[in-house]
Amino acid sequence: MDLEELLNDTLEEFLLECVSDKIEEVSELPKMLKDINYLYNKQELTAKTTKCEVLGIDDAFVDDYFVSGNEIHIQYELTFILQTFIDSEFIWRVQGCARFELSIPDTASADWSVFDVQDDNFFGHYEKYKGLVHFQNVVYQEIECDTINL
Repeated sequence: MDLEELLNDTLEEFLLECVSDKIEEVSELPKMLKDINYLYNKQELTAKTTKCEVLGIDDAFVDDYFVSGNEIHIQYELTFILQTFIDSEFIWRVQGCARFELSIPDTASADWSVFDVQDDNFFGHYEKYKGLVHFQNVVYQEIECDTINL
């Protein structure tokens, strides 16, 4: 299997799940909103946020990749809509683009073929392999935010 097929076919769902999980991390919210100045009580509400959830993905793709040593370095782009919560209360809807720099072990170091077949154990494999993904950088662009409830 060539590298392009591995990243764009075999690992398509896996990579999408990894980057979606990353932007759902509450710790990413301050980075996302750093250039948004129009939100009322932004710092206070950001500090109180307990959960972020991806509502939609408009586009997601591998933008570029290269191999260095025994790692595959990937540039990945995702256009998303995210909803934030304080406990069960909706706070903000955030939308924008995230550009990721991440790396995974190459095929000699990890058996990525488990994702080649559609089976009912995707999330079992995902839980086992997600720790192999290393995020070097995430840049948030074109971020807009709407207040849902206060």
